[in-house]
Amino acid sequence: MLVVGGGSVAQAKLRALRPTGCRIRAVSPAFNPAFLAELAAFDTERHDRAFVPEDLDGVHLVITATNDPAANAVVAAHARSQSLWVNAVDDAASCDALFPSILRRGPFVAALSTEGAFAGLSRVVREALEGLVPDAAIPEFEALVQLRRQLRQSLPDPAERAERLRSLLRQVQQEALPAEAHR
Repeated sequence: MLVVGGGSVAQAKLRALRPTGCRIRAVSPAFNPAFLAELAAFDTERHDRAFVPEDLDGVHLVITATNDPAANAVVAAHARSQSLWVNAVDDAASCDALFPSILRRGPFVAALSTEGAFAGLSRVVREALEGLVPDAAIPEFEALVQLRRQLRQSLPDPAERAERLRSLLRQVQQEALPAEAHR
């Protein structure tokens, strides 16, 4: 993966990529300290300079995250000429790949997107959901997943199993979520 840019927007993209364990090639004339701290979590190749087309060698996805729309467009054009996927920050029309705002709570994952129209809106909604689904819910979610596995083995009738699970989820909704969440 190629990340062109070394500021706060590129840092946010790295944060989203952390769970993937991907290899990152980072290219920018300057990297801010927070970006470098985030980059340390990856297997990386770092180039302190402007983008050159050879930076695309061996990558499959390109993230353009500079504060220069013209530079982002040049990177995207070179990437497309090699049939590479592009995520162009703040330019939804130029994106082949979008990064949703993600909420992870154990086995529960919610991905929110405005299809590139307004990433800040996705983030605000995700933050609201974080309040509804606290980290403390992770053990309960894991227990529910395990219970579902057990029910798949002990209740061979899919309709009976589905009804039992729906009943259990209604109970969880009533007990664990704030009242406004089950309207």
